[in-house]
Amino acid sequence: MRDRSRPGRPRARKRVLVVEDDPDTRKMLVAAIAEEGMEAIPALDGQHALRSALAVEPNAIVLDLGLPAADGAEFARAYHRHRHSDAPIVVVSARRDADAIGRRIGADAVLHKPLDLGIFLDRLKATMRAHPTVA
Repeated sequence: MRDRSRPGRPRARKRVLVVEDDPDTRKMLVAAIAEEGMEAIPALDGQHALRSALAVEPNAIVLDLGLPAADGAEFARAYHRHRHSDAPIVVVSARRDADAIGRRIGADAVLHKPLDLGIFLDRLKATMRAHPTVA
């Protein structure tokens, strides 16, 4: 598909960093995002996620809160300290306090596990549309 505003130049695929330590959930989210035509970049923990986010400048971040080696909230604080233009964060968590933590870290959306993939993708795309200048 071509971007009509710049003839001859292909439109860049949106990049979504998926920070999830559970391999099955991570694979499901990565596959769902890829099926929507976006590039999904998996990260296993908060430290890996920060390195990836700084390297690839994602258009959005899908963030689990319960992570090893720097949890989701620690990642978000470190990410905000390092970036001038922050990608929107969509929290996906089974934690009961996910809404409160999401507010505290400036998340743009909070979804509770188990996820409905249709609702997840709708919320992710709406969040990305609300931040069109990111990356």
